Amino acid sequence: MNNFFKRLFSGIGYILLMAGSIVAGQYFYGLLFLVLTFLTLHEFYRFFPEPAYSVQKFSGIITGSLIFILSYLCFSGMLNPAFFTLIIPAVLFICIAGLYRTRDNTLISAALLIFGWIYIAIPYSISAWLAFPDMNNHIYTPGILLGLLCLIWLNDTGAYVFGMLFGKHRLFERISPKKSWEGFIGGAVFTVILGYFLNYFAPVLPRMDWIILSLLVSVFGVFGDLFESLLKRNAGVKDSGSLMPGHGGLLDRMDSLLFIIPISFTYLKLKTVLP
Repeated sequence: MNNFFKRLFSGIGYILLMAGSIVAGQYFYGLLFLVLTFLTLHEFYRFFPEPAYSVQKFSGIITGSLIFILSYLCFSGMLNPAFFTLIIPAVLFICIAGLYRTRDNTLISAALLIFGWIYIAIPYSISAWLAFPDMNNHIYTPGILLGLLCLIWLNDTGAYVFGMLFGKHRLFERISPKKSWEGFIGGAVFTVILGYFLNYFAPVLPRMDWIILSLLVSVFGVFGDLFESLLKRNAGVKDSGSLMPGHGGLLDRMDSLLFIIPISFTYLKLKTVLP
């Protein structure tokens, strides 16, 4: 029971912090996601400790955080998008730095460092486009990002409840033995229902877009969770950290979002150019 209340209060605090910061304004959102980028990268690089790996964790965390700052400034219109090209020399610098390291696993370490950017820093950075979307002339618009978070939270809750009550058929037992098809279906049903009504609260997108996004959340949220479970199995750890009592680390809570932000961005960008 104590663990239940830990999870409950920690989860409520997490939701209030996320939703409150996004609603409070663009600078609170920016600060929140910058901190998330920094801390989540820190948890990710801890999956690859010395001496088996020699990932330059500090460089990866700082550079990944700078990628988010650059994206925030460009998507919000504070900086010319041409400055995105600075990411290119950052990647080249990591490759060049590897030439001067004498460890045998230099290439693997460099690949893991850059993968941390791809897996964590870039999705968080793309969230800046959702916060300053093209369709609203890059004006801060919290509705899309907040709507996606609500879909994720309801999907997780529905999947947990239905999985506990009716879960019998394992969804992906090799990676996550507790997930069930019943939980997946229950979560998806709740999420699509919310997606149908989200247009009333976040009219920046039409209803059909919210329904499609709710389906994407149901599918890619599960894959995001499973992928992080695979990372933890590879690292031999139960949780990514201990920052959130009863839940584990930030990566344990943000794993779905890291898949959902890029796929939502892809859909919303493609729908503007496809017939």
